[in-house]
Amino acid sequence: MNPRSAVTAAHAPTIATAAPDQAALLALLIRRSDADVARCFGLSPRNAPTHPSACTAAWVQADFRDGVRYYLASQGMMIVGCAAIKAASPDLCYLMRLAVLPLFRGQGIGGRLTQHICRQARRACAAELSVSLIAAQTALAAWYRRQGFEPVAKRRLAHLPFEVLFMRRGLGAGGDKDEEAANQNSSGRTERSCL
Repeated sequence: MNPRSAVTAAHAPTIATAAPDQAALLALLIRRSDADVARCFGLSPRNAPTHPSACTAAWVQADFRDGVRYYLASQGMMIVGCAAIKAASPDLCYLMRLAVLPLFRGQGIGGRLTQHICRQARRACAAELSVSLIAAQTALAAWYRRQGFEPVAKRRLAHLPFEVLFMRRGLGAGGDKDEEAANQNSSGRTERSCL
């Protein structure tokens, strides 16, 4: 077994609420986490100004002013990932800015952050959680499916050079078919999502 692959209780990331004064840190983390995606798809601040690979501190500060809540994942003293949530309506929240530094991927950190965001959405009484991604990122879409998300639409947006895939998952208390389903992280280890 890959020693990086399993998140055990002793090595599980600590997830904490981020503050607006951490906007520069969050922006750097998001940019570094999405740099490989930008290279793969030929994205830049010119052709994809709203892609996370172009994230700035001003962008994150605007998110905070708009009611977005950010969370940081740490292992020991190192911040290794983040995720954000925004209430779109009383019944729907958006999972935003899910980012894990490349060196720490495959350890279940993204799944833990997703679980945390699901809990926050339930506390806000949302019935659904939505996420959007580059439609051509089939491996990422498959990962989100393992987290309980289902594709709902693909759209070409005028300001982006790629098609966007929109996915949603239900957050119903006990009624969601994925609620109790075990999911696998990228290493094949089983973990629970959104419990």
